[in-house]
Amino acid sequence: MKFTIIGDWYSVPDLANSFAVVAEGEDYEQAKANAAHAVLEAYPHRAEGEYGETPETLWGGDNGAYVVAAFLGDLSGQVIEEKEFTLIA
Repeated sequence: MKFTIIGDWYSVPDLANSFAVVAEGEDYEQAKANAAHAVLEAYPHRAEGEYGETPETLWGGDNGAYVVAAFLGDLSGQVIEEKEFTLIA
């Protein structure tokens, strides 16, 4: 199943944008885990250093992100405006 997950950062010392990622998984939790990998590939500096996040800690970590909304299917072309979100696909 594909999900479109919109996320934002708990802290933005680097002024990173809010983001949307389209991820696949057998269910929402697996898609969310796969999305974490994609987000950290797009923002590798978020995984570096003493306070770096991992795919396991990204969602809810001190320097990580939180899910603003999640939708079933690939809605990147319908609900995402690139001026507001960085699209990670």
